[in-house]
Amino acid sequence: MINVETKSITNINIEKYLKDPQFMSLVKKYAEESEKFNKENKTKLDKEHDKIFKMIFSRKKEVAKFLSKILKIKVKSNDLVVSQNNFVTTELKYREADIVYKLKNRNIVFLIEHQTKVDYRMAYRILNYQVEIMRANEVDNPKKDTKECLAIPIVLYTGKGKWTAKNYIREIQEKLFLDENVRDFDFGTLGYYTLVDINNYTRDELMQEKTMLSKIILIEKERNTKELLYTMFEINEKIKEIKDKKIVYDAMYLVLNKKFGNERADKIIEKLIKEGSDYMLAAEEMVMEENRRIKAEGISIGRNQGKRISIINMLKMGFPMETISKISETSKDEIKKIAKNNKKR
Repeated sequence: MINVETKSITNINIEKYLKDPQFMSLVKKYAEESEKFNKENKTKLDKEHDKIFKMIFSRKKEVAKFLSKILKIKVKSNDLVVSQNNFVTTELKYREADIVYKLKNRNIVFLIEHQTKVDYRMAYRILNYQVEIMRANEVDNPKKDTKECLAIPIVLYTGKGKWTAKNYIREIQEKLFLDENVRDFDFGTLGYYTLVDINNYTRDELMQEKTMLSKIILIEKERNTKELLYTMFEINEKIKEIKDKKIVYDAMYLVLNKKFGNERADKIIEKLIKEGSDYMLAAEEMVMEENRRIKAEGISIGRNQGKRISIINMLKMGFPMETISKISETSKDEIKKIAKNNKKR
């Protein structure tokens, strides 16, 4: 019988091996390989696990039951239509949502996302999915009563530990107020916007405001020429800083140029800079001139309209082209054009 001498592990000189570089290199190598093996197999297992859930949710009956239970709504399998589940997010990264179903004849989409581990940016990911789903189902030429797509997300978590990520994007965003007792209200809430409608402000309110923006808005708001020119004078009197005046003059010039043209806009601004009665006189001149122009344009339009009607009537009565041209003082080519446009109506 062979006598085998056994040694307790406590008797082995571990320090000797820890100091051996060759031994430690092997330990490191085997540790890395073990970690890689576990990681690869875990990924495979996760994918297989994920595949099972996708297979279940590929059945409309299962999805209908799931939605009815979770959302506490009545959904029938016949109401569901498989929708696209591949999206290019705003970050231009290709992502695939697990299950996407759409309600038949409704612009409502259900997104079911399966997770086996906690994702602390899930609210952000869901937001991206929702936006892309809405974009894919956007309404062409929306009217007042048209409704955009409603994307309803559900995250199905089957991991071991408890889900600890926040459910709502607002909970992971920066806060406007540092005091936790102060509510942020709706500032920054996704899909909500703060509206500033200049039509809700009176002229006096805008004039009394101390901001530069209110003065620019007031210039844009004025429709009547006389009021616009007097408003410019009043704003010019209120603003004292030269750099502020420059901004206001630029805004005034844009409005005046559109209304009067380049040359007259320059003239008004020049008078305004000099201020005093010269500007007010120029303003009165511009108002009277515009009134004369509008009146002349109205008369011209009326005359042209009357001439066109006369030509159409003469054509209907079978007047010769030459006679119509002579009576209306209109070229034959123009008469032909009027006749052609009249046929299209």
